[in-house]
Amino acid sequence: MEPSTPAPPLPELPLQELECFAVLVHQLHFGRTAQRLGVSQGRVSQLIKRLEGRVGAPVFRRTSRRVELTELGGVLAEQVVPAFERLREGYDAARARAATAEPLRLGFQCAVYEPVARVIAGLPEGATQLVELPWADPFSRLARGEVDLAIVLGPCREPGLEVLMSFSRQPVHVAVDAALYPPAVEAVGAEELAALALIEPRGPAPAYWRQVHAPRRTPDGRTLSYPAGAVTLQEGLSMVAGTGRGLLLCERSTTYVRRPDLRFLPVPGLEPTDLVVVQREGRPHRLTAGFVTRLAGKVG
Repeated sequence: MEPSTPAPPLPELPLQELECFAVLVHQLHFGRTAQRLGVSQGRVSQLIKRLEGRVGAPVFRRTSRRVELTELGGVLAEQVVPAFERLREGYDAARARAATAEPLRLGFQCAVYEPVARVIAGLPEGATQLVELPWADPFSRLARGEVDLAIVLGPCREPGLEVLMSFSRQPVHVAVDAALYPPAVEAVGAEELAALALIEPRGPAPAYWRQVHAPRRTPDGRTLSYPAGAVTLQEGLSMVAGTGRGLLLCERSTTYVRRPDLRFLPVPGLEPTDLVVVQREGRPHRLTAGFVTRLAGKVG
């Protein structure tokens, strides 16, 4: 049996140059094409010149006022542009299918804040699955592997968990009954908290975390009292309404939990709080790196 003759190698396709060509066909403007591709205008000119060198003749006619296809360029466009559109559609469909096959399970506390929502909106539909985490238990579901990534109030010093970034540093406010605090009252000093019966998060949250979000003493050493507790923020706010109790929360959260029967007053003298993005050590989801990079771009 005679050995089979190896098939000749497939000719290399200049994909970058053809993609640039396809975009320029639509835009007929080097500057807009550069913006669409995220490259410099000089790079667009370079890619088109290289394509023309490979083809052997000009595919665009350029003047100081306009860009138009040559006859050869028109023939090439009839084949290349539809092919690239199908290629892009197929690639995007594959990415979307892969993303929804194993979505990023994203845990959050209190609310999905605006920059986080914008990152989610930029991902393929179904790529993320949102899971609300209790106010009083920010880390348990992540530690058990029930979510892949958590955006929670910091700090996090849990063994086996890794903080990827910190953002949204916010001053502390206190939620109080609107009937007991008229509009003339614009703030509650840190030392004044000692006169309030406060509501704390009651759950598995570690002691160091609770000390930040439900401190036991004022900066001057006065004891703070927490006769009541809640598992969720909404539960805690319901306990504030109609009583003389107070609940500490970050300024950003106040914009998502507005109620006509409550007021949210700044507490000068307390340390601001942060949000942290946390994952389990050594077990990153394949979408985690891209998600964190996009989020850093939104908040940076």
